[in-house]
Amino acid sequence: MLARSEESITRQDESTEELNWDLARCRDGAATMLNLFFSDQLDDIARAKAICTLCPLMEPCFEGALARREPWGVWGGRLFFNGKVLAYKRKRGRPPKNAPAVQLTA
Repeated sequence: MLARSEESITRQDESTEELNWDLARCRDGAATMLNLFFSDQLDDIARAKAICTLCPLMEPCFEGALARREPWGVWGGRLFFNGKVLAYKRKRGRPPKNAPAVQLTA
């Protein structure tokens, strides 16, 4: 069992060595965008996702986050929270008790 996990780690390391992570749009060398990718603010999350959409390493980043079981943050253009991928993040606070009425115009 241990030998198999070591093999998969070795294969994963070999595949990540082929990628040039310096091309990642979030990597600036000074970690100035760190707070953006690990923020709770909806606008920061949207900006981080927008940065990811233009990144050539978006899919390997997401797959790596899944493999590492990242607990939270924006990885590969997707939001992780408690180790799960969320479609979107709700605003803080309680949702309204009664949803506002929507008027239809004909």
